[in-house]
Amino acid sequence: MTWALAATLILAWALAVFFFRANRVWLPYYLLGSVGLAFIVIFVGRATPVQGFMETGVSLATFGVANAIGIPARIFENDANSLMIFVIGQLVGNDQGWTMVRITIECSSLLETGVIGGMVGFYPGWTIRRRIGLVLLGTAATYLANIVRMTVIIGTLHLFGKDSLFVAHTIVGRAVFFVLIIAIFWYIITLPTMRSVFSKLQRDLAT
Repeated sequence: MTWALAATLILAWALAVFFFRANRVWLPYYLLGSVGLAFIVIFVGRATPVQGFMETGVSLATFGVANAIGIPARIFENDANSLMIFVIGQLVGNDQGWTMVRITIECSSLLETGVIGGMVGFYPGWTIRRRIGLVLLGTAATYLANIVRMTVIIGTLHLFGKDSLFVAHTIVGRAVFFVLIIAIFWYIITLPTMRSVFSKLQRDLAT
């Protein structure tokens, strides 16, 4: 997608969002606004160096954690998004050697940042300051969650051997990340929403 086409779509999105807000049609306003903003954040991140910076950040952090917990790891000088993990396979046979793990957009936190930005950015009733704070908190939390996921993946590889790559990435890593993401969204969106609804009910009952 070219920048000209992207700018046209963003303008059309902004006009539609403004129309729904001006006419106080809140459900389409929130749905269109949150989904559109999520796509914009992801598009801008991918079209600029932001995605690369986020991937490299996760890679370097995982590299540091791996070595800190005793898993030998190396990082490519010309490709900081790729890690070499030493596999010992001590729990399953004798599968010693190095294997490569590459950090891509799925583990960069960019996708989750877009979703959180969209959902929180257009959430009704919250101040701009609170929204910005929650987006920053959510971004940091998902960033840490991705580091945990990558650490679990390379730990599984290290112990169970190269043949465990599919299970480590597709099943174990994603399961751990799913639980963490559910907890993050609960804390950032669901819990504050429940508190707001409960407070409103208390005020309504008191009057």
